[in-house]
Amino acid sequence: MTPKILIGLLAVALLAGCATPEVLSPEEQAMMARLEQHAEPPPPVPTGLDRAEIQKIEVEVFTWLLQRPLDIGNEYSAVFLQTDEATAAVLMKQFPAHVPPLKPMWHLEIRSGQSPLDRDTGRPAVILSVDALDPEQGVVEAVGKWSAGDAATGFHTFELKQKNGGWQIDAVK
Repeated sequence: MTPKILIGLLAVALLAGCATPEVLSPEEQAMMARLEQHAEPPPPVPTGLDRAEIQKIEVEVFTWLLQRPLDIGNEYSAVFLQTDEATAAVLMKQFPAHVPPLKPMWHLEIRSGQSPLDRDTGRPAVILSVDALDPEQGVVEAVGKWSAGDAATGFHTFELKQKNGGWQIDAVK
């Protein structure tokens, strides 16, 4: 082969490598598609709890998280709750003056490898979520998470006990 052909093949190979699109996992692709279509987030992984019990647990954990600083700074313009619309509505009524304000998920823009954005302001936002595990001996363990992109994430683990027809946080780790 002549040097011109080798240089041409090398240039094509380098350009092809640069043009390779970023590969998203199937979970990321599904999440992006739902958010682009303004769909609700997927329901949590099924547990031995019915939806009403999960909602009670989510309200308890979200309330605890929203009553405390999340150590995320003041650069975020909104908090998004990854839950169903009914639970989000209850919490938005409970915290009407929360700073930053609580907003429905359809105002959220997810960007791969970057902070989520509040579509209304174009500024970074925070996502809160709750995952409840199967109850064991009358105790449910739940994980309350916050994420504002790769640089600002965290979680607390909660133990909840059933009391007076509802769930109450017994311990936070």
